[in-house]
Amino acid sequence: MAQSKVLSIFARQPVSPEMVNYLVATTNSIIQVKPQPRKFSTISTDDLLVAPAVKTVSLGHFIRRLIRYSNVQTPTLMATCVYLTKVRNLLPANAVGMETTRHRIFLAALILSAKSLNDSSPLNKHWTKYTDGLLTNDEVNMAERELLGLLKWDINIKQHELDVALEPFLHTIKTSLAAHSDQVSAQKVNYYRLSNTYRTSSPISSRSSSTSSIASHSSSLSLNEGPASNYSLQSLVQEEAEIKGHIYRPPLANKSTNTLNVPPRKDVYGMAMV
Repeated sequence: MAQSKVLSIFARQPVSPEMVNYLVATTNSIIQVKPQPRKFSTISTDDLLVAPAVKTVSLGHFIRRLIRYSNVQTPTLMATCVYLTKVRNLLPANAVGMETTRHRIFLAALILSAKSLNDSSPLNKHWTKYTDGLLTNDEVNMAERELLGLLKWDINIKQHELDVALEPFLHTIKTSLAAHSDQVSAQKVNYYRLSNTYRTSSPISSRSSSTSSIASHSSSLSLNEGPASNYSLQSLVQEEAEIKGHIYRPPLANKSTNTLNVPPRKDVYGMAMV
């Protein structure tokens, strides 16, 4: 099975929760996040009032919201796995980011994927709206520039990179196609086996039918060739022989005693006359 065909089948699939969970796990594996300390604002020297906390959104909810707002399709969405894998290999293992660092990295990867794979894609100001106020337009622009700097502006995606990044999904498709291929092969083998069985049994049945027809024909001939038919043929032969080669002799009852010793007269044809 060609790998390009497997990728083509995967690209036609709709976005699924399994894909979102895979993106969340891949993004979380890139960098560690250090929780931000809560900010306090001093209203007076006597009382310390807690300011409203910064709204945080889980990465999974953030990704699902981006998918819903941008209507991104599977090829563009899952191509971000290649960029995320590259960033994970470039960043040091002990790198630590703030609470929204993972959100920024994923959004930047999605922006690059949309711009490189599609003729038209949302502008950064549109992506800023899709974050529902989590990031500003300047923060979105900065996240894109930083990701381009890490990748050294090499945003090309090769097939073997897709094979590695999407291996869990491609393996499932390969297994399904292999099972379907085995089923089709088994059906073909069964069909050919039945066809050969039919072909080998057909001459025997035809020979037996022809033999039975010959036997029936012979029996019909034997029935027609009975004693009566033999007797009739012999009678005809005998009559013809008597007519051609023998003298006709009338019955004795038709002759008188005076003419028994008189030789018969013959006509011009050599036939005896009474």
